[in-house]
Amino acid sequence: MKYIVNKFMVITALWLMAGFSANASVRLTIDGCPAFCDSAASTMLVSVPQQWFGSSKTAAVQGADGCQVVSIDGVPLGAAATFTFADIAGSRSWTVQCADGKYYTLQFTYLPIVEMEGEFGYDYAAGTVVIAEPGMSASEAMTARIKWRGYTTNAPDKHKRNYSIKFVDENGEKQNRKLLGLRRDNHWILDAGQPDMARVRNRVATELWLDMARPPHYYEQAPDVLTGVRGEVVEVFLGNEYRGIYSLTEAMDRKQLQLVKHDTINNVFHGGLWKTDQFNSQTGFRLAVPFNDSLPDYCSFAVKYPDFDEVFPTSYKVLYDAIHAMERSENINVYNILVDSYFDVPVVIDYTIFYLTLNANDNSARNIYWLCYDRAVNKRLSIAVWDLDATVGQTWSPVDWRPPLTAYNYFKIPYNWLFKMLFHNKCKYRQAFLDRYDELRTTWLSTESLVNRYATAIDRLIDCGAATREEQRWNGDSDLFGHPLNFVDEKQYIIEWFTQRMPLLDVWMHHHICDVNFDGFITAADITRLYDYLLFDQQEQYNEHLDTNFDGEITASDITNIYEELLGD
Repeated sequence: MKYIVNKFMVITALWLMAGFSANASVRLTIDGCPAFCDSAASTMLVSVPQQWFGSSKTAAVQGADGCQVVSIDGVPLGAAATFTFADIAGSRSWTVQCADGKYYTLQFTYLPIVEMEGEFGYDYAAGTVVIAEPGMSASEAMTARIKWRGYTTNAPDKHKRNYSIKFVDENGEKQNRKLLGLRRDNHWILDAGQPDMARVRNRVATELWLDMARPPHYYEQAPDVLTGVRGEVVEVFLGNEYRGIYSLTEAMDRKQLQLVKHDTINNVFHGGLWKTDQFNSQTGFRLAVPFNDSLPDYCSFAVKYPDFDEVFPTSYKVLYDAIHAMERSENINVYNILVDSYFDVPVVIDYTIFYLTLNANDNSARNIYWLCYDRAVNKRLSIAVWDLDATVGQTWSPVDWRPPLTAYNYFKIPYNWLFKMLFHNKCKYRQAFLDRYDELRTTWLSTESLVNRYATAIDRLIDCGAATREEQRWNGDSDLFGHPLNFVDEKQYIIEWFTQRMPLLDVWMHHHICDVNFDGFITAADITRLYDYLLFDQQEQYNEHLDTNFDGEITASDITNIYEELLGD
């Protein structure tokens, strides 16, 4: 019944919107490329081919919606209605005078422009979407249902919203769209990069994962699988208001991951997808608790496929079994026996390296998609990445917004038990983990490659003028904790962050857990350090680097572990 009512409301709203201008903010075109207008700021933005930048271009100027251009920079257009835009750059602008007496500041970009029309909030509402790719005319107005999305980014006091877009046809039925050369689907996301001072951390990190990660174990059965979403950086207008830099991305779903479909006829579960949205002992794979298949969530594992509204009750058993296997694996010998049966180990290794390289502390237990290709055949869980804004020196905390490089949590063994045990000196995958890290450090994770990837993404924003527009639109906003946006400074910060961090990470990754005093050797001095802690320092905060057997406590058993290492056990 809920679906039928919502569908009726959508059709009604779309019918009412039929009288709206498809491009309400477009006032003119330059060589057929639409100019999108911010009416409050009296600015216009046109997406043109990148080749225009750094050159001059004589282009036809055509008025739209009754906006006939009289002059540009004081030069009358004349009968030919053409104008030569000299030395085009992101920093350049031109003053456009229209016949109605209004003046606009015109700028060019080579990023695609997305314009949305409608009134949006926490629930899906009817709207339209127009996309203008560089050098092309605007798309048709595509009808859609649109809402705000996110968790902490979707609080009542937030301003630069993320959006979930679901395209529909004139009858309110799902309508697949192929956008910007990406996949054909009805569900798309506009990611605001809300607190990210570079606005592209999530986009760049996801692309890094898609390049460096090994495919999941079922790749031969599903060669089109992608464990991250593709996307393009765009500039967004909401009605007649410029909203800034966004990433238009695909959605993470069964289709992206090529999971086996649910057998609706026999109600047999095959593919499964869950997203973690909290940090706890279950999402950290430390403690299994009873599950209830009648709920849409198991200890902050939210059901994403099969859709809970369509397949009820759901099934959490494959998740429970995996968590229980890790709970039993507090003993490293048990971990070595069980881990292959429950997890896609090569992907787990790659994700742990990825997480540590970017210092993705917000992505150890939460903000991960856990997936099962076909639980009827193989119950192993694999990983897909998500929500990587709080990485590369960025956090979500207004207090600890940018902690120093050497802060304790910059080199921290992951909370998630599955990832943590890769650091144990007796883990059977320890050497494979280190070998993979060393291999990636010569390719995708070399310092030069990392610096170039992030610097190039920011340079594009600066070069096309989007960085300046973003600074003007959002500088000092509370979404940014009042911090000033400065893309030049942010680029330099990221360069320095990787340049300083990676050599230190190299040492830390190869550090032996029994070397508790970090002098590079395992000797009696490490035993002395533990004795000192046990005798004198027990009131101090738990120090994970003294927990040599990873049992969550610092006791005499940690000393025994060092003795065994010294004796060659």
